[in-house]
Amino acid sequence: MMERRTMERRTMAPQQVMEDRGQMLRMRTACLVEGGTLILLLFVAVPLKHLAGFPDAVKAMGPVHGLAFLTYLWMLVRMVSAGGWSRGETIKLFVAAMVPFGAFFSARTLTRRAASAATL
Repeated sequence: MMERRTMERRTMAPQQVMEDRGQMLRMRTACLVEGGTLILLLFVAVPLKHLAGFPDAVKAMGPVHGLAFLTYLWMLVRMVSAGGWSRGETIKLFVAAMVPFGAFFSARTLTRRAASAATL
C-alpha cells in the first residue's frame, strides 16, 4: 500500500508535490492549534470554573476551541479528499483530535509525510 502511494507521488508534477507538502504543513499548524486549545480548555479553563468559581474561562475558551476543532476537521476532509491517505490514517488523525495531547502524535505524522513528499 505504501508503495502505491509512493508511486502516485512520483508521477505527480513537482509543483503538485510542493502544494501537497504545503497543505500538510498547514494541516500540522491547524492540528497544533486545535490540540493547544483543547489542552487549555481541559487543564486551565475547566479547573478554573470548578475549583475557583470562574466560569468565564470556559465561556471564552470553549468557542475558541470549537472554532479550532471545526477548522481542523474541515482541513482534514480537504486533505483526505485530495487522495493518498488510507482510511486507517484518516481515523488516527480524527481520533487524535479527541484525545488531549493527541495533536502531538498527529503533528509528528504530518511532519513525516511532508518530509517524505519533499524528498520525492
